[in-house]
Amino acid sequence: MKKILIIIILNLCFIISSKADDIKDFQIGNFSLKESLLDNFTKEELIRIWEYQKPTYTFTNNKYYKIVFSGKKYKPYDQIILYTLRSDELFKIQSITGIRSLMDIQKCKEEQISISDDFTKLFPNASKKKYGPIKKASDPTGKSFENGIYFVFNNGDEAGISCIDYGKEFLKKHSYSSDHMQIFLDTKKYAKWLQTEAWK
Repeated sequence: MKKILIIIILNLCFIISSKADDIKDFQIGNFSLKESLLDNFTKEELIRIWEYQKPTYTFTNNKYYKIVFSGKKYKPYDQIILYTLRSDELFKIQSITGIRSLMDIQKCKEEQISISDDFTKLFPNASKKKYGPIKKASDPTGKSFENGIYFVFNNGDEAGISCIDYGKEFLKKHSYSSDHMQIFLDTKKYAKWLQTEAWK
């Protein structure tokens, strides 16, 4: 089935192709949910990337590998973040997040609304939900917040857009972080883990 590529450029969300009901038909940075990373990388390469990037893994629960890609080939995203189960020998993707760094959090919120309107048309059978602002568990000062709009498919998988507004103290200690927008695709399994187990 033809893949649908989600691309964010300036204030617009351009989505190539038409409506679809299966989240596997969508791509962020040329990656699709539930595809095996072994189609393009060796196990040794993936483990080496994970080991190098381990300091950026903020969750308490280490059930998943976090693998980050960046570079011109992934533009307009600054980073593509993938999560795969550590117990999965096929390294099937359970979560994909495209990161766009934004200095102005208000601009993020404006783009979020615009993109969610496009998602409403693209995902006519999905249930639209909102959350936040909620405190980021990764910031012990309690001064970093996230708000999001997401769509739940009939099978429980999710797609959404969130804005991350970090506190000044957190940014001083984590030079690799910045306020940003996230466009994400999550399997039902990953979404449940994120909500109930990630910080335990």
